[in-house]
Amino acid sequence: MATGGRYRNQNDLITEALANLGVLAPGQSVDVEDFNYVQEKLDSIFRKLAALEICVVADANNIPGEWFSDLADVVAGECCTKFGVTPDDYTKLINKGLGGVNGVDVGTGAAAKSLRAINRGRYTGERLRTEYF
Repeated sequence: MATGGRYRNQNDLITEALANLGVLAPGQSVDVEDFNYVQEKLDSIFRKLAALEICVVADANNIPGEWFSDLADVVAGECCTKFGVTPDDYTKLINKGLGGVNGVDVGTGAAAKSLRAINRGRYTGERLRTEYF
């Protein structure tokens, strides 16, 4: 896993999410089946993040470093049911990511709030729509 640089890639994100799930021990190689499962879910997770207006991951191989740990928490929470987590761990992982369990609304989990705070006030490059009366 790369430690330097401004951007991280999809493989780093999947590996970190699997480690957050407790599936991957330090020094252990990633199981191909687990890797492929998480990789297949990434597109829908990124689309969900964009629809909730949390962040837009335009390129999975150029993930800003400041988003990385929060995105790994979101991915771990969204993929945790396949990996047989306990009900308590399920609640913890979901609420640490996007939220949506035990009274926490979807989009208000810890990682979602952090990503919104990071992106607040950033230049978007969009044209400002105005109405003249």
